[in-house]
Amino acid sequence: MNLQLVSEQATDINQEALEEFQEHRIEIKKPMTPLAIKKAMKVLRPFSLEQQQYMVDQAILNGWRGLFPVDPPKQIT
Repeated sequence: MNLQLVSEQATDINQEALEEFQEHRIEIKKPMTPLAIKKAMKVLRPFSLEQQQYMVDQAILNGWRGLFPVDPPKQIT
């Protein structure tokens, strides 16, 4: 999957997670437009790379078409 809008210098974006989300959208027959990719990056940017991956994982697992902040799993002690 090639995200031309994600540059090599975008170190604040989990590129692998964003590619996974784009692939998910293609699979559910709702491909992302270039503008949608920019907006998804804007949603992801405030979060750590790990949190971005968790957000994408939850979106894919739940069949969501969008990305939303989700609480990380509770630590089991």
